Amino acid sequence: MFVAQHATATCCRTCLQRWHQIPKGRELSRAERAHVVDVICRWIEREVAGARTRPGP
Repeated sequence: MFVAQHATATCCRTCLQRWHQIPKGRELSRAERAHVVDVICRWIEREVAGARTRPGP
């Protein structure tokens, strides 16, 4: 999860503001939380799909 958060710029409020235009200094709205979760889940899905196509050791 930590890697996914950094890969998607959802790791901290500074990154959320800079890359996702979610302002600092207040609680995330329900829609903003849903956006963050969606971004992370899509990244994880792509990583899993990519792992299936890569040759194993």
